[in-house]
Amino acid sequence: MRRWIALAALVVVTACTQSSAAATGVADVAVQSGDLPKGVQKCSVSGDIDSFLNAVKSKDPNTYKSTKQEWDRAKSHGATAAEVVFYTDSKAHCDSITNSENGDLASATYPIVINFVIKFKDQTSAEQGYTTESIFGFSESTISSSAPAGVTKGTDTGLGKNSITFLIAIANQSFFVAVWQNKTFMVILAVINIDSAQAKKIASNENSRIK
Repeated sequence: MRRWIALAALVVVTACTQSSAAATGVADVAVQSGDLPKGVQKCSVSGDIDSFLNAVKSKDPNTYKSTKQEWDRAKSHGATAAEVVFYTDSKAHCDSITNSENGDLASATYPIVINFVIKFKDQTSAEQGYTTESIFGFSESTISSSAPAGVTKGTDTGLGKNSITFLIAIANQSFFVAVWQNKTFMVILAVINIDSAQAKKIASNENSRIK
């Protein structure tokens, strides 16, 4: 009997450990297909930061260069891993939004989701990344100084004290942007041309996966 109890305990501990490990991965935190409306699909360049850089290196040198520089800078401030995901409604639109020569997000009329999830070596580094370091060009200070009206900060966003969101509509387009820090993660999320309630739910779902 003791042998079976010990074995059962080992299984439970192992399962809990595996679950905890999965919950802390950047890919597990990133936007998932289930967070999104039907018909919105993940673009093939999505993946960990190194895979993304390899995918765009030859077809979009400008994006490769700028993203590589930003990632190197983020690593110098304590970033250890990152996931980059893009979603839209067709392969043609995927190719458009991930190519700096062809893409024009400001005029897009189709749904787009862009998500960067960055994990840092510790919570202090993640907090600094959010507040002052401008990781991938985003921080509370940069958004506060440049964003239009409609900015919400802190706990009012529903994403924790270190968070900022803004929602704007221009003609027939809508833009929702959220940047926040939770534990050792910093998340950058842009949702374009998706219902505002759904956009906020995407952010909430993503934040809930940070354990």
